[in-house]
Amino acid sequence: MSDREVQKVIEIESSKLLSEVDQLRSANWRLVQILCIGQQGGAELSYSFGADSVRGLELRTLRFTVSEGTSVPSITALYPAAFLYENEIRDLFGVQIERIAGDWLGKIYDVAKNTPFRKVTVSPMSSEGGSK
Repeated sequence: MSDREVQKVIEIESSKLLSEVDQLRSANWRLVQILCIGQQGGAELSYSFGADSVRGLELRTLRFTVSEGTSVPSITALYPAAFLYENEIRDLFGVQIERIAGDWLGKIYDVAKNTPFRKVTVSPMSSEGGSK
């Protein structure tokens, strides 16, 4: 086995998430992490999976963006441990994730403000420092 690490990011449509994840699970890839980055009007999600191969350690990331109000399917039927990531993403970023096994109903964190990491629209500033 080589010490080489191979990393690949694959841009997908959110509608293909379950079929792509199912293929990885069938090939014995393990869930490494799910990352969410808030964006203006939505979020970018990255689902990373790892595997050992003859080439060394491999990391494959499925990445897509969702608009605010768009639902994403849960992957907990395939990877039960994803429930923590998915509940956190819903609580902190406001991404609607459907059918989470182990659904905390928006209460995994006790936060002072709902969806504190969701990007908000900010009015442009004038050169004098006030709103335009």
